[in-house]
Amino acid sequence: MDKLWKSNFIYKALAVLLAILLWFYVNPYSEKVFPVNVVYHNLKEGLVVASEPQKVDVKVRGSASTIDKLNSEEINAYVNLAMAKIGDSNYYVEVVLPSGVEQVMVRPVSINLLIDEIKEKQLSVRVITQGIVAGGYSYFDPVLEPSTVVVSGASQLLMDLDTALITVNLDQAKDNLVLNPPVTLLNKSGDIVTDKFEVSPKNIQVFIPVTENTHNKTVSISPNIKGEPQEGYHVARVVLDPETVKITGSYDVLSQIFQVTTAPIDITGITENYSTQVAIVPPEGANLLYEPVVKVLVQIQASMETKVLEDVPVSVVNLAEGKQAVLTPDKVNLTVKGHREQIVVLDKSKVKTYVDVAKLELGSHKLEVKADLPEDLQLIKIEPSTVEVSINEKDNKPED
Repeated sequence: MDKLWKSNFIYKALAVLLAILLWFYVNPYSEKVFPVNVVYHNLKEGLVVASEPQKVDVKVRGSASTIDKLNSEEINAYVNLAMAKIGDSNYYVEVVLPSGVEQVMVRPVSINLLIDEIKEKQLSVRVITQGIVAGGYSYFDPVLEPSTVVVSGASQLLMDLDTALITVNLDQAKDNLVLNPPVTLLNKSGDIVTDKFEVSPKNIQVFIPVTENTHNKTVSISPNIKGEPQEGYHVARVVLDPETVKITGSYDVLSQIFQVTTAPIDITGITENYSTQVAIVPPEGANLLYEPVVKVLVQIQASMETKVLEDVPVSVVNLAEGKQAVLTPDKVNLTVKGHREQIVVLDKSKVKTYVDVAKLELGSHKLEVKADLPEDLQLIKIEPSTVEVSINEKDNKPED
């Protein structure tokens, strides 16, 4: 019986071994190296990876049929940046593989990354034109909306950022061009670095006036202000954007035009700055080349008034103990300037006039009168500006 069992065992073992060898023959193991992009997980808000994108080589093993179907996109190589801090440091690369595949090697096992904080920088947009307009036509300076962009990214990379530009193709144009090209960012070396930053806005609206060749002239724009601010206020300044505009027409007509006006701007009763957009009125016999509207800011200030306070008592400060002072005169008149609402309620109880007699000896002295006023009021003059001060020993005799 033992001999029979031992004989069967040998045959069974040989059968298993043969099956294993047959499986390996039919499904041989295969190894392959895949280049895989490294992704970053769990980076804290306000931080960014400033390094160039990185790859690692991942060597995997599996059945030949599985490896033949595998591609780099199915392999996930990542770095956990939950504990990352600003600066250079090495971080281990972790790999997640699909089922049926095992990892043999990752090279490199760690990568050096520069972690930086996110900052912002504002850049003016520059326009580059390509091509030409049609023959017999001319184009004028582009008008951008907006004319600046805000760029956010790694602070160290922002220091090397130099230019934001858009490219416009004139393409034999005969009419005004209204385009919306994307913004391109360049560093100080002239390299394109747009993909390293967030740009807002990503596209700029650009208007390029194109006109048939004729006479043109640049003239100033005059605001057509109607009405008056509320009583006690006045117009301090009117700011226009733009301040000039190009007009076209015959030489005889243009020679007589030196400015154009806006549509009426009603400021009746206003008490604070007023901002609006209004149309530009084309002058008779001429046309506006571009800028049909203008931005207007009317700056309003409270009116200033003066007031005379009469017979304001003059006090004495810093009089030494045991002395007395007699003032001649002992009252003055103050002329004060300020906003109307302050001047209306101002009276002499709200001001203080005085002379400082600190360290003065006995006798007569001519001293300058000083005044303390409420905030935002301006002292114009004191009349008289000086008074005679007689300093004597105080009479300490008991009264009868």
